[in-house]
Amino acid sequence: MPIYHQLGVVPRKRNATFLKADGGDHFVEQVGSAGYGGASTRLYHLHDPARVISTRQAFELVWKKEQPRPLRYRHFRTHRLPAPDRIPLLFNDDVALHTWTPHKSGFYRNAQADEVLFVTEGAGTVETQMGELAYQPGDFVVIPRGIIHRLRMDPVRHRFFIIESRGAVRIPRGHRNGMGQLRDDAPYGERDIRRPRALPVQDERGEFSLVVKKDNWLQEVILGHHPFDVAGWDGYFYPWALQAGDCAPGKLLSGDGFAVGQGGLGEEVVYCVKTTAAGVESGSLVLHPQGLTPKTIPCEVAVRLTVAKPLEIGEGSHSVEDVEYSRS
Repeated sequence: MPIYHQLGVVPRKRNATFLKADGGDHFVEQVGSAGYGGASTRLYHLHDPARVISTRQAFELVWKKEQPRPLRYRHFRTHRLPAPDRIPLLFNDDVALHTWTPHKSGFYRNAQADEVLFVTEGAGTVETQMGELAYQPGDFVVIPRGIIHRLRMDPVRHRFFIIESRGAVRIPRGHRNGMGQLRDDAPYGERDIRRPRALPVQDERGEFSLVVKKDNWLQEVILGHHPFDVAGWDGYFYPWALQAGDCAPGKLLSGDGFAVGQGGLGEEVVYCVKTTAAGVESGSLVLHPQGLTPKTIPCEVAVRLTVAKPLEIGEGSHSVEDVEYSRS
């Protein structure tokens, strides 16, 4: 993020000793996307974040891909998938595309990728170590790697389209001037970017289960304190949100090997959010592979991606594929 932000209490000087009310030191944690060479933030914890009670490998995420991959237009009706969990539908070395229909949410950390949650249905609050972000349909919620979070969901049906990025998700370079400020001709401005505002601090001991995604395994980590024990933080690395309806047409987000919101060279993916046309439906995920001319998709609201490298088809996608789409 190009915007400095601060929440909670922090020391007057960055490297100064920062005492708690009981006289002990806060525990300092530096988080970021590329060590000290990229955007980073300092967290001031009440408890030692490195103190772990136990860990165990819970579940391996085996992404089986289609063999061989035929060259044809593809259409997947993702809202017909039976499983509520995140399903790897399309993926390559740079990006993975999932859908998620959660019924509950626990503490979660993706240690191998940034995540963009596009809210198709549902509303609530993303609770994180760095504070709270309200979300609603049409929001892009960007959660950088390593940030612990969970959803506090309103009692309605929730659906998410998830873009998981191996590289850092960022504002496209062409939208910023030499000082990092968003240009006047960018599709959105700093006023449209929502940052965490409230920072509830949880000073609670006990056993708290945290699911960590690492090396395509889900690992359970038991912490001896509440994960949201951050008394304050400041920096450039934090979760943020953007409402699609507040943006002009154009490229909205970028990562290594892909862009969101703009067509171009490479493979084109369209996630249909709203449509009244026949042939596609809400939740339709369409792939136009490189080598075939992209079709026109009759969606009133859609999320569009351009991917540089060819996308693999997840084995779980076949049960909801519309095989007639290629001939339509």
